Amino acid sequence: MTTLADLEARIAALEASQADYRAVLAAVNALGANQRDHADQLRVVEVGQERLARSHDDTNARVRSIEESVSEIKDLLVRALDR
Repeated sequence: MTTLADLEARIAALEASQADYRAVLAAVNALGANQRDHADQLRVVEVGQERLARSHDDTNARVRSIEESVSEIKDLLVRALDR
């Protein structure tokens, strides 16, 4: 037959295991929140990289346009000086 001391010991063990379970659950929840924060930060970085890449492409297009204009002006000057 189970004594009162045995029952109290079993209850104490169950309470301790519940406390361990709660601690593990809290740690898992904290890890999930941390991962969400990192994912949010990564998205911000990726958006910044995309914007930078578009800006870089725009800058390259502008430089090519300026180079073409300079080339045309140079051709016009050479023709004018040859006359």
